[in-house]
Amino acid sequence: MRSPLDHAWFRSVLLIGAAIPIAAFYAWRTVVLPLASGALPEDFTVNYMAAAARIASGHNPYDLSAATRLTVAGPQYVTPLPVAWMLQPLLHASATTQLIVVLAILQLSLVVFLITTLRAVGVKDWQSTVLLVLVAIAFEPVAANIDEGQINLVLLALSGIWLLGWVRGDRWWAGAALGAGVAIKLLQAPLGLLVLWGRRWRMLAGAAIAGLALWLVAVPQYLPDFLLKVAPVLSAGTGLFENHSPGGTVARLLDPGTFLGTVANTSPAARVITLLISVAVLVATFWVLRRPAARGRARGLEAAAMVAAGPLIASYSWGTHLVLLLLPMLVLLHWAIARRDWLVVGLIGAGWMLIGPGHNWFQTLLISGYSNMLVLRLMAEFGVIGIAAIWAAALLAVSRQRSADRADAAHEHGADREQDDRAREDHPVAEVG
Repeated sequence: MRSPLDHAWFRSVLLIGAAIPIAAFYAWRTVVLPLASGALPEDFTVNYMAAAARIASGHNPYDLSAATRLTVAGPQYVTPLPVAWMLQPLLHASATTQLIVVLAILQLSLVVFLITTLRAVGVKDWQSTVLLVLVAIAFEPVAANIDEGQINLVLLALSGIWLLGWVRGDRWWAGAALGAGVAIKLLQAPLGLLVLWGRRWRMLAGAAIAGLALWLVAVPQYLPDFLLKVAPVLSAGTGLFENHSPGGTVARLLDPGTFLGTVANTSPAARVITLLISVAVLVATFWVLRRPAARGRARGLEAAAMVAAGPLIASYSWGTHLVLLLLPMLVLLHWAIARRDWLVVGLIGAGWMLIGPGHNWFQTLLISGYSNMLVLRLMAEFGVIGIAAIWAAALLAVSRQRSADRADAAHEHGADREQDDRAREDHPVAEVG
């Protein structure tokens, strides 16, 4: 018996019915409300623009004075230098101009990501396009990045450009996009391991040149402070409830005081365990990948697996950072729906729900004064579970695609042998003598 979803007209009705309210709500929250309020996003002003002002006045943007205690969270600039350096032209612009520029860049970044990613995975029909676009704009971290004025949507656009070059082979411009993204923020640094594993030497060169160029152009005199003083603090992680990484989970388990930020530092034991988990995730990911794929479809799944592993490798992953998971989510959904692999679809759906609505539910309870700490502590791990679900879906998809490719290769080899046998029967070799 055929499912109603097998009918194109029924799928069209569902998509159109869902697209109208989702698109309207997205436009209302990320365009209309910010422009109507006229208020600049807090992170943009408190962190990025404050650091840009310090650079413009010839001061250290990291504010590393003896009286200042650097932490992962809080109103301090802990991002690499290029972001604040590039924002200096906006210092003398009006608040309205700054807001319009920020909204335009972030919205354009999402558009660039969608265009490049859909091209990379080979989406051609309008129904698949609409579905994946809706999944993206309804993903909570997208709106959260616009609410806070975060740079992560720019990184998302660069990751889409990198994905397009990755599935096409060894493209230097894809490496340049990756290098620029890592120079802006270190979140995508693990992808360098994938580039090395895939022996994409032109891509690696493009990444190195672009990344180093940005770091050497953007007030390099402050670069040692970032590398020697800021980066070690970032690598130590935090147990704050907003940290959606295994490192955050471990820190919260070993020292419950880190959950609400009462205790800022993570214990040495938590750092060691976090490092071991990161290594285990890397080993498991590359064990499944085994060897570089020869086909573009499988290459997209390789990229999805490595990007999905990123938040599990990092010592801290804020909710806004998780917008980068849209890359594996869209790649995997397109692959799984075409093959009716509902387990992969279900894992992606679970990750989407836990990271978005699930975490929102937790925040609502926390702000409202809900006092059951056991429930809150458990709900704080929704994000980590969601990330793990997406990563598991990626590894499962890679394994199943590799099995399918081996079966196809065996079938083609068998067909070639059969064709050769028939040729010998039709044209037997004459005996001599």
